[in-house]
Amino acid sequence: MSARRPTAPAFDWRSYAPSPFVRITPRARQRAATRERLFAAALREFRRVGFERANVTAIARAAGVSRPNFYAHFPTLDHVLFEMAWRLTLQIVQRLEQAKGLPETLDRLADALIETQQGVGDSALFREMISVFVRRPVDLPFEAGQIPVLREVVRRFEVARDAGELRAGMAPEQAARLCLSGVFGHLLGLDASPAERRADLRALFSLYLAGRSRRAR
Repeated sequence: MSARRPTAPAFDWRSYAPSPFVRITPRARQRAATRERLFAAALREFRRVGFERANVTAIARAAGVSRPNFYAHFPTLDHVLFEMAWRLTLQIVQRLEQAKGLPETLDRLADALIETQQGVGDSALFREMISVFVRRPVDLPFEAGQIPVLREVVRRFEVARDAGELRAGMAPEQAARLCLSGVFGHLLGLDASPAERRADLRALFSLYLAGRSRRAR
C-alpha cells in the first residue's frame, strides 16, 4: 500500500496585520484593500496565461480598478513577483523559528521550500518568482541583505560557527549566501519530485556542515 502523499499547504497571501496601536484611516484601509485585490488578480492572471503574457489591463479589470490604479500600487509586474517572494520568505522564516542547531534548521528550510513550491501550485510561476531576483530589473526599496530568509540563514550560520556546527574555515555570511544561491539555482532547474528535491538539498547542505553535524543527520 503506497504512502499517502501530503497535501500542499494553503498559503495566506494577505500581508501581516498592522499594529493595533497604529491608527489606520479609512483612506489607507481602502488603499490596502485595493492593493490586495490587485495582488490576488495578478496571481490569477499569471497562472492563467503565464507571467510573460500577463496583461495589466486584464488584472486591473478583474480587481475592479483602472489600469493607472494598478501602476499606483505596483510600478511593474515584476513588483508583484517581489511582493509574492517577500510574503513567502516571511512564512519560511517562521518555519525556522523553532529549529535547534544548523542541521535541523537546514532540514526545515528544505521542507519549507518544497512546500512553498507546492503551495504556489505552478512551477513556472515559482521559477519566475526566483529568477526575478537574479535579473533584478527594477530598483528595490531594500538591499539583498534585508531579505528575511537570507538575514535569518546568515544569523543561523553565525550561531552554528560558534557552536562548531559550521564547516571549519567558512565565513558565516559568505557561506549563507553561497548556500542559498545553490538552493535557488537547484529550484530553478528541472522539475523534480519532493523526495528528489529533499535528497538533493540535503546533499547540498552537507557541504556546509561540520563533520560531527553531518554524522548526526
